[in-house]
Amino acid sequence: MIGFLYEAGHLKRTPRAGWLLAGVPNPESVAEHSFRVGIIAYVIAAQEGANPDRAATLGLFHDFPEARIGDVPSVGKNYVRTAAPQEVIADQVAGLPEPLGRHIATLIDEHEKAKSTDATLEAKCSRDADKIECLVQAREYEAAGNTQLKPWIDSMLRAVATQTGKELANAALAVPPSIWFQDFAAKFGMPRAVGE
Repeated sequence: MIGFLYEAGHLKRTPRAGWLLAGVPNPESVAEHSFRVGIIAYVIAAQEGANPDRAATLGLFHDFPEARIGDVPSVGKNYVRTAAPQEVIADQVAGLPEPLGRHIATLIDEHEKAKSTDATLEAKCSRDADKIECLVQAREYEAAGNTQLKPWIDSMLRAVATQTGKELANAALAVPPSIWFQDFAAKFGMPRAVGE
């Protein structure tokens, strides 16, 4: 089991490749992305009447296969063929005791079926969270000065399916990433961030 946990650590060193194409010099890692996907999936699922624990777990594990195959950006998927995530996770969990290995493999399979007609509501919430996390991250990179992110933002807006997801996506466009600190500073009488 410890090897599986060390492999999870590799995701902390695996950059999200799409951001490199957008000119982001030090993009977030797959692990950083997956952490916030889990939180967003929990929020969406709680609002949509799904099981938030299940949705958050799907979000947390959804990119685990990228520890072995890397993060292939959308433009690369037209040219690079990798094994299906279900095949990769089967190898990754092969040394784990049962039913743990099977349970983790089921998470990947459920998330991958999020666009199918028989998708669970939790998988739909997790998929929306994946898209919204990308949108929120793009907004943060925009606030830091990157001006090349409109295609990513537009793509993520089109991909969101749940009502809560759409509301969050629209809020991300309307509200600056620094809002949490602005609210905190106002509440406690702290100085506002420079430029605000």
